[in-house]
Amino acid sequence: MIRHRTLTVVLAIIVAQCFLTVQLGNFAASAQAPPYPPLSPSLFNVVKTAWVSVDQTVYAAPGDTNIPLYVTVQNIGNRTATGLSQTLFLEEPFTNITGGRLVTAYYEQNVDPGLTATTKFILNISRNASIGIHMLRMQIRYLQVVSGVGATLYLNQQSDVEFPVFITGTTYMAIYSINLFPKEVTPGGNVTVSGTIVDTATSTVSNANISVHSPAFIKGAFIYVGQADPNIPRPFSMTLQVRKEIPIGSYPIDLSVAYTDSFSVNHVSSASASLVVVPRTSAPSERMPTRSLVDTLMDILWSVFRFLFGSSTRLTVEG
Repeated sequence: MIRHRTLTVVLAIIVAQCFLTVQLGNFAASAQAPPYPPLSPSLFNVVKTAWVSVDQTVYAAPGDTNIPLYVTVQNIGNRTATGLSQTLFLEEPFTNITGGRLVTAYYEQNVDPGLTATTKFILNISRNASIGIHMLRMQIRYLQVVSGVGATLYLNQQSDVEFPVFITGTTYMAIYSINLFPKEVTPGGNVTVSGTIVDTATSTVSNANISVHSPAFIKGAFIYVGQADPNIPRPFSMTLQVRKEIPIGSYPIDLSVAYTDSFSVNHVSSASASLVVVPRTSAPSERMPTRSLVDTLMDILWSVFRFLFGSSTRLTVEG
C-alpha cells in the first residue's frame, strides 16, 4: 500500500511539472510574440505647391532665379513617418542655384497619418522655359515608426511621387517705347537705343539693371537703375557702335531688365527690336560741266582754222 501511494504521489508530481512547463512555455511564447499589427508603408501624396510664399499667390516666370518652391505632402498611410528627406530630380527648364539637377529639403518632425508636411526648395528657371505645366519628380525617404509593447521600431521606407508646377509669362517689370536712332546705320556707325521701364507690381523692386546686346554691336551696354518704385516710368538711353566688318542686313537687338523683388527672388523681363545695316554711300564722282552746242561747234571751227592757218591764227567770234 505504501509503495502504491508513493508511486501515485510521484506520478502526480511529474504530471504537475509537465503541466506547469507547458503553461510556462505558452506564457513565454505569448510574451515574446510581437503585438504589432501588419506593416504597410506610410505613403505620401503631394497636395499643394506654391511659388515664393505658402500664403500668397505669386507666379513664376521664365528667367526667375533663386525662387522658392513650397511643396506640401500628406501621409496617406496608417503609420507615423519621421525624418523626411525629399529630393527633386530636375530637368529642363529647372536647375538648382548652382546649375545642378538635384535639390533636397528636410522635414524632421513626425508626420502622423492624415497630416501634412511642407518643405522649401530653391530653384532657377531657364529664360527660354515654355509657358505652361511642367512635371517634377520627387523621392521621399523617411523612417516609419512602429510602436509595440516595450519597443519602438524605425523602418527605412521610400515613396516616389510626381506633381505639376505652373510657369506663367507674368513679369513685374515692363520695357516699352523702344526707339532706335537712326533706324538704319552703316557698318562702323553709331546707334542710340532708348526706351522706358516701369515696375508693374505693387511693391518696390531693387537692383534693377538694363542690358542691351546684339550681334551687330562691337559690345553690349549696361545701365544700373537700382530701386524702381511701382508705376513710375524710368527712361533710359545708350549709344552703341556697329561692327565695322559686318554684312548688310537686319539684326536683332535684345533688351532685358533684371531685378530682385521683395521676396529676394531674381527676375528678368525681356523685349526686342531690329536694326538694319545698310551699305556705305560712295562719294559722287566729278562731272565735266555741260557744254552748249554753240561751244562745241566753235571748238570744231577753231581746230579746223588751226590746222589750215597755223596755231598763231586766232579766231574771234562776237555774239
